[in-house]
Amino acid sequence: MKKQIIALSALIAVFVSGKAQVVQDSTATKLEEVIVTASSKFELKRKDSGKPVIKITRADIEAQRSANIADLLNQYAGIEINGARSNAGQNQSYFVRGGNSRQVSFLIDGAQVNDPSNIAGDFDLRLVDIDQIEEIEILKGAASTLYGANASTAVINIKLRKAPTSGVRVNVASFIGTNKSVEQANNGPDEYNNSIQLQGRAINGLTYGVGLNHQSTNGLSAAESADDNEQFESDAFNRINLLGRIGYNNNKDFKLSSYLSFDEYVAEFDNGAFTDGDNETYSRQIRWGTNMNWKYSEKGELVYNDVSTHTRRDTRSNFPSLFNADGYSLDLYNKYTFDLDNESSLKTILGFNFQNQTYEDFSIPFGSTEFVQNTDKDNVNFQIYDPYFNVVYLSGTGFNVNVGARYNLHSNYDGQFVYNLNPSYRFDIGEHLIKAYTSYSTAYITPSLFQLYASGFGNENLEPEENATLEAGFTWSKDQTSIGLTFFQREEQNLVQFVTIDPANFISQYQNEDKNLTARGVEIVGQTLLFEKLNLTANYTFTERDNEPLLRRIPKHKVNASARIEAFEGAFITARYQYNHQRGDVFFDSTTFMTQNVELDSYQLVDLDGTYKLKSKEVTFFAGVANIFDEDFQEVVGFQTRGRTYKVGVRLGF
Repeated sequence: MKKQIIALSALIAVFVSGKAQVVQDSTATKLEEVIVTASSKFELKRKDSGKPVIKITRADIEAQRSANIADLLNQYAGIEINGARSNAGQNQSYFVRGGNSRQVSFLIDGAQVNDPSNIAGDFDLRLVDIDQIEEIEILKGAASTLYGANASTAVINIKLRKAPTSGVRVNVASFIGTNKSVEQANNGPDEYNNSIQLQGRAINGLTYGVGLNHQSTNGLSAAESADDNEQFESDAFNRINLLGRIGYNNNKDFKLSSYLSFDEYVAEFDNGAFTDGDNETYSRQIRWGTNMNWKYSEKGELVYNDVSTHTRRDTRSNFPSLFNADGYSLDLYNKYTFDLDNESSLKTILGFNFQNQTYEDFSIPFGSTEFVQNTDKDNVNFQIYDPYFNVVYLSGTGFNVNVGARYNLHSNYDGQFVYNLNPSYRFDIGEHLIKAYTSYSTAYITPSLFQLYASGFGNENLEPEENATLEAGFTWSKDQTSIGLTFFQREEQNLVQFVTIDPANFISQYQNEDKNLTARGVEIVGQTLLFEKLNLTANYTFTERDNEPLLRRIPKHKVNASARIEAFEGAFITARYQYNHQRGDVFFDSTTFMTQNVELDSYQLVDLDGTYKLKSKEVTFFAGVANIFDEDFQEVVGFQTRGRTYKVGVRLGF
């Protein structure tokens, strides 16, 4: 009963205070005046965007200095990053609006990034350190028109740290913390995280930046013992991030920037659910990308974004494997604004997107000691060629329409046409701003290289997934207070699933579902600022699929709430609450050699953070306690989660 009361209280807070998708210490900018780009690739005020866009600023990140990217994303409506609360090396799954990792598109500085060797071909967030990031924008719903294949449930655009307006900026940050399960005692620090970032801008327009991050985490086992009296050996996680950037900005009509990053980690892992082991994965990704913006006229701009990724993943276990994967993504588009009269305008996008993905893999056959190549890059690859256009009509009187289309040309499949229609209407009643919107968007999700060609599991006869999302909602805002409500329904065809064909001989394969599936849900968000010191936020998400009473690892009901107060000048205290409803899960029982279905209990987490910035110097101290009440819960059946943990640290600015 206590859990239900707390969850209900947090849900009520949604209607009382709500959670808009922006949290800022400054009150200078009204919520609907915040600039967003994800919904149109144009800089639009939030009030003119036809869809809600989550914008996580550097200020939001600094307010939670001890959080990682997955922790941060988990606080927003409709998003569940499974694995974020477990061992640092735990595989993560990206569930947005009841979808899967394959349906989420990740961008870095506007260009799509991925790991073609992963099962879903998705990007690995564990490769990126949060100190490298300037801001994150998230657009939920089908967005294949602007962002291509796989942009079905969300687009997450990570923007790297920017150069200052002048001079040099240096930030040094360090924190230590504990890392334990509920059953363990806090006997000392298990996590160390250090970062140094330098960005600069010369008088002649040259911009540059370098960054180094290192994380070392131990203390927590990946798998959980089925015996409460037994503790498995801890599994360590070590990561290094190097980032260099150079560019030119004339502060008028041209800017160019290129970056090179080296990210690697070693993650120890166990043999499976409830089973200890002595294994590790080495993952390394080298990325380089370029961004160019040329404003060739007052109304026109040419934009070029690209990124090349080179990934090596080495699994060192009783079943060793080695993957080498390459990916390349290019997005070139022209932006042009047509002024129709003094108030109305058309903002147009005409673009071309290209992608190339390939990988090779090796394994050691049973009874052998040498690696044997299973697939090679000449045979395991695909290319995508996509022309697209998008038009945003701004009437100037509140009525706006966002419409676009894309033709997807995949080297393995016939061409596919996707489109988007998104009208919205905004009107003012005194100081109150009300906006209603709806959209109908289609998306196209091609199978990953692993699903097509993986030795023993791949299926070259797979068909692409197709889906369509209907979305409708409204927002109300006044100054620093807003409330939003969104309904969504997604129809899916040809969903790719991992299917056991012959249980007796352990034969499984990726196959298309032969029936259409429906996912639907409700998101309620809002925020208010009281007394210019207390920021209250909350959101609620309801997600369901037809004929599935419990979704696998996705809560039907999820609540987030937070309260952030300026206790005194320079000192902020933030309390956060999260409720996750029951979820379903499955695991392979190594004693019965059968797959077992289980129900994971609901759980609630309460965290507390504090920051203090010195008045006269760029020095900020921070401390945090996660899972204050030492809640015992599971994200993935048979695997550990963090109990009560502590972190303290300092950031210096020069």
